[in-house]
Amino acid sequence: MLTQHLPTRGLELLALSLLLAATARTAPAALTLVDEGRSSYRIVVAADAIASEAYAAEELQRYLEKVTGVKLPIVKDSEPPATHDILLGDNAHLRKLEAAPDWKKLGTDGFVLETRGPRLVIAGGKPRGTLYGVYTLLEERLGVRWFTPELEHVPRTNRVVLAEVAETRIPALEYREVFWTEMMRNADFAARHRLNGHHYALEQRHGGRRVFYFPFVHSFDSLVPPDLFKEHPEYFPFINGQRVGGYVQRCLSNPDVIKLAIARVRQWIREHPEASIISVSQNDVGKWCQCEKCKALDDAEGSPCASLLRFVNTIAEAIEADHPNVRIDTLAYQYTRKPPKTLRPRNNVIIRLCSIECCFAHPLATCESEANRRFRDDIIAWQPVAPLLYVWDYTPNFAHYQQPFPNFKALQANVQFFVAHGVKGLFEQGNYSPGGFGEMGPLRAYLLAKLLWNPDTNLRQHQDEFLSAYYGKAADSIRGYLELLHRQVRDGKTHAHIFDPPTAGYLKPEFLSEADTLLAQAEKAAEDDAVRFRVQVARLPAWYVQLATKRVEGDARAGLLKRFLEIARKTGISHISEGQTLDQWAKKMGAE
Repeated sequence: MLTQHLPTRGLELLALSLLLAATARTAPAALTLVDEGRSSYRIVVAADAIASEAYAAEELQRYLEKVTGVKLPIVKDSEPPATHDILLGDNAHLRKLEAAPDWKKLGTDGFVLETRGPRLVIAGGKPRGTLYGVYTLLEERLGVRWFTPELEHVPRTNRVVLAEVAETRIPALEYREVFWTEMMRNADFAARHRLNGHHYALEQRHGGRRVFYFPFVHSFDSLVPPDLFKEHPEYFPFINGQRVGGYVQRCLSNPDVIKLAIARVRQWIREHPEASIISVSQNDVGKWCQCEKCKALDDAEGSPCASLLRFVNTIAEAIEADHPNVRIDTLAYQYTRKPPKTLRPRNNVIIRLCSIECCFAHPLATCESEANRRFRDDIIAWQPVAPLLYVWDYTPNFAHYQQPFPNFKALQANVQFFVAHGVKGLFEQGNYSPGGFGEMGPLRAYLLAKLLWNPDTNLRQHQDEFLSAYYGKAADSIRGYLELLHRQVRDGKTHAHIFDPPTAGYLKPEFLSEADTLLAQAEKAAEDDAVRFRVQVARLPAWYVQLATKRVEGDARAGLLKRFLEIARKTGISHISEGQTLDQWAKKMGAE
């Protein structure tokens, strides 16, 4: 059994335990895929297999060879069936077997993984299910791990036996997007984690993207351009007795605004036929219209979301007949988060609920903060009335990307909370700057990917595996640092928000002192230069707080700032916050 804390050789022990389980001769239907460096198996795909099924065969072939040294042949189903076949996707040989998969039930991303006598079946819905089935086999049965685009773990053995299996996997979330740079740099890496979101460069071989937005969000300026204010101030919000231009919302009860918006949405669909979702969403500001018509509806429905939702529904109804596969996405965000009393989104409207105000140190479902209570009330109110409910969630400190952010222990509970309340799509916004590497970015991106595929996964195991692989002999000290950080919010009353300053209550001097000791121990324990540099990157958050709060002065401050910038620039960090580059911050801090 995997211990709770993997030792330095944790990945090797993990691989051994998985392979011993796979090779146990306990089931009469077990399949010996490889024995003593030889195999009688081949991989079968349809002659007309789609790109992702053909790629699934190549990935299975590639990684089985990495594990065993044996390269299985890939053949088409136009060849006669054989006893020892691995059947990938919907092909002629699979159709000859009894009990074909329920393709409709599998959707686009689900799959079956089954032993059928001496054969192995990995067959999923199109376009991604079969590929996801291969990745699940490689991870769960053979112990392959993709920790970062540059770091994978592949156990080696000359014998692979799969015990009898009959599984159907259908993900709880139809749309899964981890918006961290570490997950967006490499499309193969994103696909291997079964992410299917808008911002990955997923090709046909990966099964493409589940959702393709145009535009992505905050679309009012594109929908009704701000330069129309001069000639048509009536298109813009009425606030404090006058029409207001600039970066504002629109007058959503104005019939000409509605006509213009419908025409623009139709134009977008023509220009972007690949788009599956069109964003009709408020600008990232308050300043909503309070004219007589807009306000009357909002007041009657108990929320400013009412005028927005009626506007969105009107557009969705106008395009539905001509474009039945296109959905209209809008935000339930800040002033529009509370649902209207009686208005309901149409079946082709996505409500994307945003958790921006919440505390993320504690689970959304149980945190005692007023912000989390209000969010719970809103998602509970949306669940029964929104046929398509997505969530825009937040996972770093956006004002200070390098600042310690104690949210790891709430990640799983929050994803489970969303799924339990009917959420079908989840966008986990992180540090998406070009350089990436926000505080514990590689680890956080990895764990979020695991959760979006399976909210009930063993997250502690995934974290331990990552720490052992990424930090080697320094893993125990890094683990100790993470535990120390989360002890600062264990009382349930010290909250963490996404714009907290470096003087936040969980960043006391005592914490920084003990954190610096643990991280120094980690750097000393590192077994080689690569691991040592990863530990140095992990030290940046504690140094950042010391620098930002001026807890070090004089020559010590100058030396620490110099070391911080050397490591940050070496790793490629481009931004210190969502709106400030590293170079801008360095200049502000007085770097030479």
